[in-house]
Amino acid sequence: MDKIAIVILTYNLENYISESIESVLNQKTTYQYRIFIGDDASSDRTPDILKDYAQKYPDKIEVRYSNTNLGCLGNGNRMFDKLQSEYFTLLDGDDIWLDEYHLQKQIDFLETHKDYIICAANTQYIRNGKPSEYMIDSRYLNETYSFEDFLNNDVPYFHPSATMFRNVIYKYGLPACYKEAENTFENCALRGDDFRRIQHLEKGKLFLMDNLFSYYRIHENGIWQGATELKRNIETAIENNFLRKYYKNTSYFTYFNNCFAGSYTSLLKKLIFKFDFLNIYKLNIKETELLTSLFCDIAKENIPFGTESKTVVYEKRMDKNNILIRCIRKIVKLLKNIV
Repeated sequence: MDKIAIVILTYNLENYISESIESVLNQKTTYQYRIFIGDDASSDRTPDILKDYAQKYPDKIEVRYSNTNLGCLGNGNRMFDKLQSEYFTLLDGDDIWLDEYHLQKQIDFLETHKDYIICAANTQYIRNGKPSEYMIDSRYLNETYSFEDFLNNDVPYFHPSATMFRNVIYKYGLPACYKEAENTFENCALRGDDFRRIQHLEKGKLFLMDNLFSYYRIHENGIWQGATELKRNIETAIENNFLRKYYKNTSYFTYFNNCFAGSYTSLLKKLIFKFDFLNIYKLNIKETELLTSLFCDIAKENIPFGTESKTVVYEKRMDKNNILIRCIRKIVKLLKNIV
C-alpha cells in the first residue's frame, strides 16, 4: 500500500497539466507516493500528455482514462472509491504545488499527531496569469480546529491543493451518497471539496500550517469560476439542502438547516429583486433545470427550514422581505401539488 495517494482530475487541461504534474514530481520526500490521474474523456491533447508522463514514470504515475464524459463527480468517485493509501491529497490539473517539501512537512505532522485527520496550509490565487491574494488570512494559520469550531463558523476555507487527509473513510469505500448523486442535480453538492472536508473533520482535528503550498488558478474554463453568478447561487442552495438532509437525524441538523435557509433566502431575493423573476424570465436552460430540481426536492422532502425566530427577523427587516416569504410559501405549495 502506498503511503500517499495524490489524485489529479483532468478534463481538457492541455495548457496546464504538465506544470501541475511537474510540481508533484519535484517533491523531495522520504515517503512513498503514487500519482493517480483520472482523465474525463478530454477532447484536446491532455490524454496524449498524460500517456507520455505515464510511460516516463511508470513507478509513480497511473492514468485512468474514460471513453465517455463522467462529469467531475463521476470522475472523482472512481478515483477515491476504496483508495488504498494511508494518506491522500487532491490536486486539480490546473493548479500547482509550490513548496518542494510540501508532502514531507504534512506527513511528518500527521505521523506525529495521530489525533489529527487533516493538515492544510495556505494557497495563493492566480488571476490573469499572475499571483494575487492569499486565500487564508494569516491570523488563522498555525492553529488547530475542531468540528465544533466548524459548527461555530470559526474554520476558514482551505483549498484541497494544500490539504492532506488521513484516509479514514475512502479506503472502506465511498459513502453511498457519492454514487447516488451521479447524474442527478445534486452532483454539484458532492463534486467539490466541502463535503469531503466536513466528513473528515468529523473524524478528528485540523491543523492549518503557516506555509504557502499551492497556486489556485482562476480562469473562465473552471467549473465554478466559469459559471454564472446565478448558477453559483443555485448550486450553493442545492449543496446546503443536501447537507441538511444528510445530517437530518443528527445533532448537527440545526446548523446545516440554518445554512440552507440563509442560502435559499439569498437565492430567492436575487431571483425576485435582481433578476426580476416574477416579471421577466432570464434563466438559461441549465439554471432552470437546477432551480426546478431544487424546488421539487424541497416540496418532496417537506423539511421545514430556518427557525421561527429567524423568519420573524426577516419579515421585520424590510417590507420587500414579506413579499419574499409569501413567494417562498406559494412556490412550495404549488410544487407539492405537482410532485
